[in-house]
Amino acid sequence: MVTRETPGNSQNIDLAELGVGDSFGEEALISNEARNATITMQTDGILMQLGRDDFQSLMNEPMIVSLEHEDADEAVTHGGKWLDVRIPNEFKASSKANAMNLPLYLLRHKLNDLDRKTPYVVYCDTGRRSSAAAFILNQQGFETAVLKGGLNHN
Repeated sequence: MVTRETPGNSQNIDLAELGVGDSFGEEALISNEARNATITMQTDGILMQLGRDDFQSLMNEPMIVSLEHEDADEAVTHGGKWLDVRIPNEFKASSKANAMNLPLYLLRHKLNDLDRKTPYVVYCDTGRRSSAAAFILNQQGFETAVLKGGLNHN
């Protein structure tokens, strides 16, 4: 079970329930920030750990497709959909036309809000959060590409 503490609330918020083969902690590895959730095993199992260097190496593998801005626009024109994984305030300040906002920290909890038949072009400001989101989505069977360099890329 993935939970998060909230200030002023004695109860943790349930974010997601993970199953066999699922992963967690990608956002912390990519952003180089402290993790922001707690994972509690509810049954006996085996936990495998992937170090930061190995994870970064995997992130650079062809497993995650990166598209230049022009190619990403074309992918959306041909049936793809923009998926903005920034927080709502960032999304409100600027976003791609017709983009769906699903912050990275809620992604696992809201997978059912996404259409598994739609290819998604995932973006954030720099490409870091969107790479983590694409990793999670690909693992769940979605077709994704990442906007190379994010919105702030010149």
